[in-house]
Amino acid sequence: RANGDIGALIRRFENIIEYKPGDRNAAAVDAYKMEVETAALIRAAEDILSLTRTMKEMWLFGKLETVGTNEAEERADESARGVEEGLRRLMAAEKK
Repeated sequence: RANGDIGALIRRFENIIEYKPGDRNAAAVDAYKMEVETAALIRAAEDILSLTRTMKEMWLFGKLETVGTNEAEERADESARGVEEGLRRLMAAEKK
């Protein structure tokens, strides 16, 4: 999806910059074409923003698979193990 959105954005931008002024009779048609390409360029940019927002949401809520583990995840696991050990000690001390 990302490659398609980026390709559409680039294609629309190229279409806009390759317009050359024509004769006076074609000015209205060229203006209309420019409006259409600009609207499509904006839509392509909105699609990319939507994709990045979705990816951020997936990353924040843990649905995005990333390569390997990061330091924050390792620290959280280590802290959880420490809390577990502390609770075990506390429960053992209460049983005595």
